[in-house]
Amino acid sequence: MARIKLIIKFIDYLRFVEACGGVKSNSRIIGGNQSDITAYPWMAALYYQERFTCGGSLINDRYILTAAHCVARSNANHFEVFLRRININSTNPEMLQRRVESITLNHYQGARINNDVALLRLTEPVPIEPNLVPICLPEGSDSYVGREAMLIGWGTTADGNLSDTLQELTVPIMSNVECRRSGYFRFQITNRMLCAGYLEGGRDSCYGDSGGPLQLVNPSTGRHEIVGVVSWGKECAQRNYPGVYARVTKFVAWARSNSRDACWCQ
Repeated sequence: MARIKLIIKFIDYLRFVEACGGVKSNSRIIGGNQSDITAYPWMAALYYQERFTCGGSLINDRYILTAAHCVARSNANHFEVFLRRININSTNPEMLQRRVESITLNHYQGARINNDVALLRLTEPVPIEPNLVPICLPEGSDSYVGREAMLIGWGTTADGNLSDTLQELTVPIMSNVECRRSGYFRFQITNRMLCAGYLEGGRDSCYGDSGGPLQLVNPSTGRHEIVGVVSWGKECAQRNYPGVYARVTKFVAWARSNSRDACWCQ
């Protein structure tokens, strides 16, 4: 009997291992289009004292990866995290809610917005199932230059208001060398940042998108990986000022080390 239970547990583990970054087959960022929340089940909405503040990403069954500037100097107990929430201003039966137990930063430098990542430990694990899976962390140290990545969030749209529903936008990833030649000062763009967007402006992340994922599909696995965390920029969608993201490849070891108590997908 014990052996049978062990085999069942191992099978469940294998199903979990295969889960990250996948979506079911049937399944407004400025300049973006409305998205389907079921297509990105790892997308989290963060609320502080019952007010929407930022996005985030489920990376295993217990932790949310978000931006440090969203949570620094805040009380963890005042945060709520919602997954599968269709509208940030109304509830739906499918959504899942968790409170936050603790916040972990990684040498965050607020003045420079450097190392702009944070881990939120949820008070209870999230049940991993086909329509609720984490996003995969990237492997290796790819710079992703020239790749098209997907940005998703509930941030400010062209009309100046937060979007009620999830929006998506495809943006090209540029090299840090190119980014330093844009409107930013060279010293502002560190090797722990990633730039993506259009130098002509008009399409970009904006207020409220912070903490959400910049993601792309790994061509080898066909699964979504988070390569950036929405961090900062020169206002929104300004000419010669691409969006700036925390470069997730620089923080994978830190994220894994600080969430060892979680059940991971790979």
